[in-house]
Amino acid sequence: MIHKRWLLVIFGLFLIHCDHRARDPAVEIATTTSLQGSGLLDVLSAEFKRQTGIEVHAFMVGSGQAMNLARKGTVDLIITHDPEREREFVAGTHPRIYRQFMRNDFVIVGPHDDPAGISRAKTATEAFRLIFERRAKFCSRNDQSGTHMKELDLWRRAGVDPLKNLEYLRMGQPMAYLLRSADELQAYALSDRATYDALAPRLKNVVLFAGDPLMRNVYALTLMRKRAVDDHGNAQRFARWLLTDGRRVVESFRIRGHREFFWIAGE
Repeated sequence: MIHKRWLLVIFGLFLIHCDHRARDPAVEIATTTSLQGSGLLDVLSAEFKRQTGIEVHAFMVGSGQAMNLARKGTVDLIITHDPEREREFVAGTHPRIYRQFMRNDFVIVGPHDDPAGISRAKTATEAFRLIFERRAKFCSRNDQSGTHMKELDLWRRAGVDPLKNLEYLRMGQPMAYLLRSADELQAYALSDRATYDALAPRLKNVVLFAGDPLMRNVYALTLMRKRAVDDHGNAQRFARWLLTDGRRVVESFRIRGHREFFWIAGE
């Protein structure tokens, strides 16, 4: 009798679950934290739901963690900004779609008085070398994100080991949190421009260096080939929507009137 009662309970829960999925279709993705910090993800998700009725549920993680989630089959669709590791990931997993679809840039922010003098630097590597030589405070993402990988690449190109600077602070924080920490500590930090612009009115730190081609920040969408999760059909639909209708949303996105992202056409 107890056995039958539990069967009825389980069957009832199953029906409720099925009914919930039918009423509330969703797609789970993993995406870099800068899309959330900038506000673009919320705009994309709202427009996709308006057009399709499908909600976007996002794991907000660094690019490296997003690739790990896709590799494990937790999600079928990821948005990342780490081209070097993406090449290795694509070669090893052979996804259905891999497309670099938009870009912005990285900037170096820091205290207004610029104790390391990086605003006079001609290149990003020179700016990083000055931060190291002056033993200035620097807050690092330290989380295997695309921003963290770009930072490590710039230290390598500058020919210095940041760990030899006692003021090199490995924070392990998402972009928005890191910017707030760097602001409180009056430290330098590498940021994507959009997340900084979204928070700028509440920060004292300012953009001190930008414009080097090395600071280009490219975002890519990857849709896995194998069906890893139940919402694979919705993942395909979101991927194709983002690469078509999503372009208008990306190109029209502004923060206080400033355009933040630029579409990469024909790639």
